[in-house]
Amino acid sequence: MDFESLICVTIGLILFPILLLLLRLIWILPGLRSSPLATKELKLTDLPNDIVGSNIMILLGSGGHTGEMMRIVSKLNLSKLSRTWVYSSGDSTSILKARRYEEENNNNFPTKYLCIPRARKVGEPILSSIISTLNSFIVSGLSLLTLRQKPSVLLLNGPGTSVPIAYILFALKFLGLCNTKIIYIESLARVNKLSLSGLLLLPICDRFIVQWQPLFYKYKRAECYGILI
Repeated sequence: MDFESLICVTIGLILFPILLLLLRLIWILPGLRSSPLATKELKLTDLPNDIVGSNIMILLGSGGHTGEMMRIVSKLNLSKLSRTWVYSSGDSTSILKARRYEEENNNNFPTKYLCIPRARKVGEPILSSIISTLNSFIVSGLSLLTLRQKPSVLLLNGPGTSVPIAYILFALKFLGLCNTKIIYIESLARVNKLSLSGLLLLPICDRFIVQWQPLFYKYKRAECYGILI
C-alpha cells in the first residue's frame, strides 16, 4: 500500500466512527425535531406510562421549585408508575414533601429517594459554582449508573441540579443504556425569558413546557397549557 492510500484509509477510519456518532446524536436529539404540537395534539398529562411499573424520576429543588413541582405532580396520574424523588443535599423541606406525597398516594410500587450535591447556590461565585457543578455531575452520574431501573420519564422544572441530571440521562440514552423521556416545565416566574436551566436543557428535552404565551411564541419547540400551579 502506497503512502497516499495509507493516508486515505487512516482518514476514513477516523471519520467513520465520528460520522456514526453524529448520526446517532441527530437521531436522538429532540432539539433537531419539529415541535411536538406540529405532529399531534398533546396534553400536559400525556406521560409515557403505558408500561405498568415503569419509573418516573421527579426532581425537586429548594425554595419555590419544590412547591411548584408538588402542585404539578398532584394533577398527574402516577398510579401506574414507580417513583424516584431526587433532591439536593441539605434540602430537608423537599424530602419531607415527597414522603408526605407517598404516604397519601401509595401505589404498592417501590419508591426511591436520591440525594445529590447541589449544583450551585444562589449568589455563589463563578469559580466556586463551576467546582460544585462538576462535583454534582460526578456524583449524579455514579448514582444514576447504579440504578437498577432507569427512569422512563424525567420530570423537572428548573433548579440548578436539573442540568447535570438531565445531561447524564441524555448521555446514557445516547449510549443506548436507557430511553428516558425528559420533560421540562419552566417556572411560573419566567414570563418573557427562559431561566439558565431552561436555556441549557431546551435542546435535549423531549417536551418543553412553558406557562406564559410570550415564551410559547418565542421558542418553537415550547408547549403551553396556561398556568399549571
